[in-house]
Amino acid sequence: MSLAAKFVMMNYKSVLKDPVEGVYVQIKSDDNVFVWDIWMEGPTQTPYEGGVFNLEMTFPQDFPDNPPKLVFKSEFWHPNVYPDGKVCISILHPPGEDEMSGELASERWIPTQSVTSILLSVMSMLCDPNMYSPANTDAMVMCRDHNKEYLEKCKMVSKKGRASLPAGIKIPHPDTDKIEHQKQIEKNKGTVLGTSMEIDMFDDMDGGEEIIYDDDEEEEN
Repeated sequence: MSLAAKFVMMNYKSVLKDPVEGVYVQIKSDDNVFVWDIWMEGPTQTPYEGGVFNLEMTFPQDFPDNPPKLVFKSEFWHPNVYPDGKVCISILHPPGEDEMSGELASERWIPTQSVTSILLSVMSMLCDPNMYSPANTDAMVMCRDHNKEYLEKCKMVSKKGRASLPAGIKIPHPDTDKIEHQKQIEKNKGTVLGTSMEIDMFDDMDGGEEIIYDDDEEEEN
C-alpha cells in the first residue's frame, strides 16, 4: 500500500470513529481507496434542510501534499458549487497563497488538515455561502436578487436528493444521538464499512510510529 493510501485510510478510520453530524462516508470500491462515496444531510435552518445529497471525494496520488476533489453527484444549487457539481471552497485549493483570488496560505489546504475539516467546511458553506467568490454566478445572482426563487430551487433539489438516498444507508447523528454514536464505534471495531480491508492495519498505524513522507519512495512505487 502506498503512503498516500495509508494517509487516506487513516482519515477514513477517523471519520468512522468520530462521524460528522449528518454525513455518511464509505469507500466506493474495495480495490480503490482513493474514491469515497458521501451522503450529506442539508443543515437545519438552511434552504437545504430536509435534503440529502450524494457527493464523491477523490484523493490525489500525492495526498496529503495536495487536497482531494469534492463533487456533488446529486443536482445542486449554490453560489460556491460549479454547475458540474465541483465544490469551490478555500480548503480544497492547493497549498500556498494565490494572488489572483487573494486567498492566504492559511486559508487553503495544508497537509496537516483532515477530511473531517473538509466536511465541516462544506457544512459551513451550505449555511453561509461566499457571495464574493462565486463558482456559479447564476446561483449567486439569484440568491442575492431573487431570494424567493433561490429558496424554491434549493428546496426542489433537496427533495430530489432525499428521494435518491439508497435504502440501507443510515446517516449518523453523533451530536444529537450519543447511543447511536457508541453503537457505530462498536461496529467499526470489527470491520470497515464499504471495504473488506481489515481494521488491524489501522491499529498498526496507531502504535505511535511516525509516518514520514518520502518523495523518492513514492517515485519508486
